Amino acid sequence: MIITTAGRTKASLTERARQLSNQYNLHYVTRKKDSITALKRQYQQDVLVVGSDQLYLSPLHQTEKVFFHPSLAMIRAKRIANGESDTFISATGLKTGMSLLDCTLGLACDSTIASLVVGEAGKVTGLEGSASLSILLKEGLSTLDTGFPILNEAMRRIEVIGLEHLSHLQTLPDNSYDVVYFDPMFTETITESIHIQALQGTVLSNSLSELTIEEAKRVASRRVVLKDHWQSKRFVQFGFTQLKRKTSLFHYGIMDI
Repeated sequence: MIITTAGRTKASLTERARQLSNQYNLHYVTRKKDSITALKRQYQQDVLVVGSDQLYLSPLHQTEKVFFHPSLAMIRAKRIANGESDTFISATGLKTGMSLLDCTLGLACDSTIASLVVGEAGKVTGLEGSASLSILLKEGLSTLDTGFPILNEAMRRIEVIGLEHLSHLQTLPDNSYDVVYFDPMFTETITESIHIQALQGTVLSNSLSELTIEEAKRVASRRVVLKDHWQSKRFVQFGFTQLKRKTSLFHYGIMDI
């Protein structure tokens, strides 16, 4: 991945881009008048762009930009603050002080809600195998101001690790986390939000395996949870108890340890 600035740049953006270049060992490219498409064609790499408002990622093989923004997490957080239930929290059984390993971080919506619920005494770690996306997430979670202080704090507490889930699971001791969570890309075709559509060409398409699930069961002390399309065969394949919801296209599967 290379890093550059927005088209209408200024000294502060250039300084920020150079700082991130050094921090993550990225090749900094002066924008000049080149388009992002031209830069991708020249360097054949993803492009991380430092804009005036926030970073965005332009993956090599797609036209959609990928931004970090916890829009859905903000809605869910406000509902939780009002005493409403959250299906993800119910499925994982998370409470104050517990720990979660999110093996498929995506745009960190579920991890943000998890961090909000487990609080300062808890722990949330997110794994993202895409190096480009993991950098975008690290910066977004640590700098974005949602205007909702407790949500900002929850985001800041998430540890992002840029590794594929199986390789990381294999390094962890038994019972390292209360809950291990998977939300892989659906194999079935459904209409997704624009944020998820943008991720299609960015996240790794690693399918779950028996070995991955066995490692997750070893690492989790309480529960392994799978979020998947309601018609997915993975619930039965891996032995999850499917929590069926008539009005939802996705269901949760739970496996108590």
